[in-house]
Amino acid sequence: MRHRTLSVAVTSFLVLGSGASAADLRFSTWAGGEGLALLQQLAQEYAAKTGTNVKVEVTPFADYSRKLAVQIASGDAPDIGWVAERDVPTFIASNNLANLSALGKDASFNLNDFPTSSLALWKRGGNLYGIPFSNSPLVLFYNKDLFKQAGIADPLTQYAKGQWSYNDFQKSALSIKQKTGSSGARVMRIDPKAWAGGLLAVLWSNGGGVYDKNMKCNLNSPGSLQAFSLMQNMMFKDQSMPRPGDQTSFDGGKLGMYFDNISYAGQLKDAKFKWGIAPLPKGTAGRITQLGQAGYAVFSKGKNQAEAINFLKFLASKENMARTAKFFPPPRQSVLRSSAYLNANPAVPASALKTALISQLGSARVLQTDTNWLKANDAITGSLDQVFQPGANTKAILDRTCQTVDGL
Repeated sequence: MRHRTLSVAVTSFLVLGSGASAADLRFSTWAGGEGLALLQQLAQEYAAKTGTNVKVEVTPFADYSRKLAVQIASGDAPDIGWVAERDVPTFIASNNLANLSALGKDASFNLNDFPTSSLALWKRGGNLYGIPFSNSPLVLFYNKDLFKQAGIADPLTQYAKGQWSYNDFQKSALSIKQKTGSSGARVMRIDPKAWAGGLLAVLWSNGGGVYDKNMKCNLNSPGSLQAFSLMQNMMFKDQSMPRPGDQTSFDGGKLGMYFDNISYAGQLKDAKFKWGIAPLPKGTAGRITQLGQAGYAVFSKGKNQAEAINFLKFLASKENMARTAKFFPPPRQSVLRSSAYLNANPAVPASALKTALISQLGSARVLQTDTNWLKANDAITGSLDQVFQPGANTKAILDRTCQTVDGL
């Protein structure tokens, strides 16, 4: 596959409210589908309530970090927006996030409703720089129709029987490929720049990872190599996993299994097949899923910090987090355990949500990054282009990658 470099995405602008004033806000997000529609609705409600218009700026996730960094550096920072967990250390270290510590004294906001662990990533030196809205472990989406056609037990059934390892995952994917002609499984997102979504869980569950505990590159460790070997075998030996560049997506109905956050369910509203969710498979180091935490942050170089903080309080209130919880597992304890949340999405039964998502939170892991993450991500993206090729010398490629990452 031809190497693709990171590029700045064209941002689509959705203006909500009417007229313009000095207090108009720009809100940056990578949301899509029904999740984006809800954010637009909330922005409209805020405009009607306060008279402050909100412009929602949408950039695809794979390009989001770089686009936001460019905006900030060029003096064109949005007022408020989403920040992914991997970007938090960099943005805090570069003083790009406004201090939100005053929210701790705001009784109406009730910061105590957020577990201490959910706020840890957003704190430095006793100050708070963001409010998480999503505490989302990856789950496995599976096509019930394809499993039925293949004549094999679905992932949730296998998990209930004490099975569901990566070996079972590979076998299930191969059966789907052989008996239905459809692809068996996809771990990573279609866009190679978003490689971390999915791949990290496979690395961690097999004892590998991007960094070790000392923040040294760990991609060439035995556990990581084992994980890459699994995926290479599925791509090139079994041919049950789409290769890089293949655009086969789960929502198209020709893919048996797919790793993503529960918010992906919003894109399956019009799916022509039956689907379900299950925990990720178990590897040699355990069943470790990736915790995709994301939060609302006010940008220190934005033009309307005070009003942006008010909008953040509106978005992260208990009432509105209960609404966004349909797509983003909420950090607020009062919302997470509520029957309203467990039954918010008719397509996802409460029992499946408890098994596939809530019960996995204890072993979920957040990607810890250094302040050089954007450069490291560039290097890793390029190396994965080489790793996922037939006959690749994976160890040699990743040895060179780790030398580059550690040298940044």
